Amino acid sequence: MRTGTGVLEHGIKGIVAGVFVAAAMAGGANANSEFSYATQPVPSQISSPAASTSATLLPVVLPSPSPIVPPRDAPAVRRTTAPFSPAPNTSAPPPPDSIWLGNDETVTVPIVLHGERPFIQVVIDGHPATAVVDTAAVETLIDAGATGDRDTTEAISLQIGDLRFPRLRAARARVRAYTETYLGAGADAIIGRDLMQRYPISLDFPNRSLTVFRESHGSIAAQPAGAVSMTLRMIDGRPAVAGSVDGQPPMWFALSTGASYEVQLDSVAGRASHPPHGQHSIPFRDSRIPGGDYSGVLVRARSLTLGSLAFNQPLLALPSTRLTQPTSELAGVIGAMTLTRLSLSIDELAGSVTIVASQGATAARLYNLSGITLEMRNGTIVVLSVVPGTPADAARIREGDEIVTINGLAPATLDFARQLLDGSPGTKISIAYRRWHLIHHVTLPLHVII
Repeated sequence: MRTGTGVLEHGIKGIVAGVFVAAAMAGGANANSEFSYATQPVPSQISSPAASTSATLLPVVLPSPSPIVPPRDAPAVRRTTAPFSPAPNTSAPPPPDSIWLGNDETVTVPIVLHGERPFIQVVIDGHPATAVVDTAAVETLIDAGATGDRDTTEAISLQIGDLRFPRLRAARARVRAYTETYLGAGADAIIGRDLMQRYPISLDFPNRSLTVFRESHGSIAAQPAGAVSMTLRMIDGRPAVAGSVDGQPPMWFALSTGASYEVQLDSVAGRASHPPHGQHSIPFRDSRIPGGDYSGVLVRARSLTLGSLAFNQPLLALPSTRLTQPTSELAGVIGAMTLTRLSLSIDELAGSVTIVASQGATAARLYNLSGITLEMRNGTIVVLSVVPGTPADAARIREGDEIVTINGLAPATLDFARQLLDGSPGTKISIAYRRWHLIHHVTLPLHVII
């Protein structure tokens, strides 16, 4: 005879077994459906008041874990991490004005003269380029290109040797069109004051080199014996020195390696001392950038004095319109035809100019014995102007004629054509030129025209 406890234990086991059997049957019947709890009645083998003829399988709920309690010997929390704060809104520092990449105290690059203007190789925005060094250029000019906007400025990166200007402001202009047409070689930029206001420079034209000095003392130490030092003033953004024409009181002249002729007079005082009438003169027409074409007359002076240097019979250009500001202290400009015969050092920071003149550099210079002024148009060398009363005028060469050959040679560049036309008085030069598809042959006997 079983006791009550045994009967109860045996009954519970039966219920559990029945539940598992019912779950298996329900799983077989709903093999393609989601899992569901078994609710089928489970027969019991034992009748018991505590047993039930049906049961429901309920989900098991586990108790939450006990909270973490630090051990009794743990130290108390005395300090917490400060909350994160947003980073201050600070902009990056601006790039340096210029970067000296090398270890040497100087940067030297070669010079090539085209139309008596100094050309150097540079790097603009990472690309090889060519620049004209004009000591009187107040701002840097960059070529506007065929479709570029003119009269606008932009920041460019310009590098000369190991000297780099990361963000140099440059104005767009027709630099390449101007240099190709009038100087015979294309350039991408014109640089002047932006270089000189930062570093001393030396333009050694006899040796065809440009040197940039890191410090002023390096420029002073590099001056040879016999150099003439002068006081430098910056007038209208241009380097200027005091000079005298024909013994007149000293006047201020800008030094411009980008200007034509030897000396250009703009001031009223200068024009009064050299009127275009009453002495032999010839007309001229020229172009400059920016500013376009201008014209006037050329005359010979007796002398030009710069410090202890005296230039004999310089050629003076008297423009028909004033090119400098009416209120400017500048009396005129000393141009490339004078400066390219010298070694010129300009130290704006120290306020000094040093000139070295080799033997014969101050002698009188012959000017354009043929009377022809040439330019380049679309790859063709064309006559820009003819001076009246000159050999070219006597041969009936006219503006717009295309030069075919000079002395039997077909010049491919403007520099070569000008070189072929250069000669001593009495030399005869044969020229073939084209006009309206017809070729004409003439011979020019060169002689002094002014």
